[in-house]
Amino acid sequence: MKTLFSIIVTGSVLLLSACDSGFEELNKDPNAVTADRFNPVYLFTTGQYNTAKGDESNTLNYAEPFVQHMASLSNVGIFDFQGDKYVYHKGNNENLWKATYNAVAGSSKLIEDVIALSKDKPQYHNLYHMARIWKTVIYHRLTDMYGDVPYSEANQGYYKQIYKPKYDAQKDIYAHMLAELEDATAKLDAKQTLVGTADIIYQGDILKWKRFGYSMMLRLGMRLSKVDPAAAESWVKKAVAGGVFTSISDNVFIKGTDKAGTQEILTNGQSWILSVSGRSPGKISKTFFDYMKSHNDPRLKHTVAVYTDPTNVATKNTDPAVQKGMPNGLDRITLPGNPSYDPKAPGQEHQFSGVNRDVFAKLDGPRMFITYAEVQLMLAEAAVRGWVTGDAAQFYQNGVTGAMKMLQQYDASATISDAEIAAYLAANPFAGAANREKALEQINSEYWVATFLNGYEAYANVRRSGYPKLVPVNYPDNETGGTYPRRLRYPDDEPVLNADNYNASVARQGPDNYKTRVWWDKP
Repeated sequence: MKTLFSIIVTGSVLLLSACDSGFEELNKDPNAVTADRFNPVYLFTTGQYNTAKGDESNTLNYAEPFVQHMASLSNVGIFDFQGDKYVYHKGNNENLWKATYNAVAGSSKLIEDVIALSKDKPQYHNLYHMARIWKTVIYHRLTDMYGDVPYSEANQGYYKQIYKPKYDAQKDIYAHMLAELEDATAKLDAKQTLVGTADIIYQGDILKWKRFGYSMMLRLGMRLSKVDPAAAESWVKKAVAGGVFTSISDNVFIKGTDKAGTQEILTNGQSWILSVSGRSPGKISKTFFDYMKSHNDPRLKHTVAVYTDPTNVATKNTDPAVQKGMPNGLDRITLPGNPSYDPKAPGQEHQFSGVNRDVFAKLDGPRMFITYAEVQLMLAEAAVRGWVTGDAAQFYQNGVTGAMKMLQQYDASATISDAEIAAYLAANPFAGAANREKALEQINSEYWVATFLNGYEAYANVRRSGYPKLVPVNYPDNETGGTYPRRLRYPDDEPVLNADNYNASVARQGPDNYKTRVWWDKP
């Protein structure tokens, strides 16, 4: 015979059992954002945007003066061009690393989340593959600046509880990025759901994304030309067969959104650091200026638009005959002893030519990532090497033309006419594939000009190609002893926060300094 207690307990259990299924639904917040409700396309937009936003300290303070696009007199201060003298500044040295791996808004974290949330979901087919392509944009810049970096285990704290990721060898990173480009680009499908305006590059245009993917494959393939020419040739051929950029309309760039500068936008840092109103502004390097002037380059007058006293609008003068670039590696003490210095000119740095802020430093201006001009110049080199069919001279002319034409994407005032371009090409004819080294120097020097203010790519290509032949500076207490810098140092906290993996990378790659070469840059 059941007792009253047992009846009550049994009834209670049955009651709770009957109600249990309702509790689960009842306790769900209908307004909560969960993985099954959240559209990862929003993360993709932010991931693209954040790739371009906030890394000015790295590319402008280091990469641009490394390649002698820019120069500065300053040797101290927080926001100065330390790369001009190969000196170390903690914040500017590690800015790209921090911006990439930031746990909340880092570009790599956002794109890894897009990949995780869109994988194996038919409605996100194209988004998934576009994110894989964009991931290569993020990581190739990072590994080119530092060498071995966390890659396969990066951003896996939430997904796999990996909080101290290993540093992958750059050789393995490149192999994986190229394989990802091959697979992801081939699988993009215009018949599947499109991303639309959430893609701030191409508004979801699949054909353009395919050209983008194969153009990135071309860039990464060419990066291997010193360390593994056979692999480089193979990837270049795959890229060409897939179909690369066909005009400047394919150029990959991200623009700011706020012309007035009242919001935090991607180019605000670029604007102030290029501003000539500060104490230590960046100026056009004498190396860069003299190259353009000696070639009678129309871009010197129309787009660099340098002037003697840029802080005084009334004295603007864009005539190249009265302009001059600033030598790299000088400060306010050593400048007066340099032949370029004019003691009668107003001010020290302001007698040198500055960047046209109305073209290159607009708050709503573009940040270039990869362009038709670069693609054509890479094809010119590939043709000289015998890796692709086609006329190297025509590729070269297309590249120079594309580099001049793309400036109108910065501002209409920078438009170079067809007649000016034709005159430049006639005055500077292509050396021809028969004169291999001269041709390679000519192609890569034009690549250097075409990547002005895209310091990441300019610096990588100078190291890869050896052109133009830049004379290193030897400022006191510099990081290289007067040799050309080959990479940046890892962030100061890595030996503490991720000691084992940091030490393994240093043992494999070489000392953590500016002189150690990255894998593809081996002599």
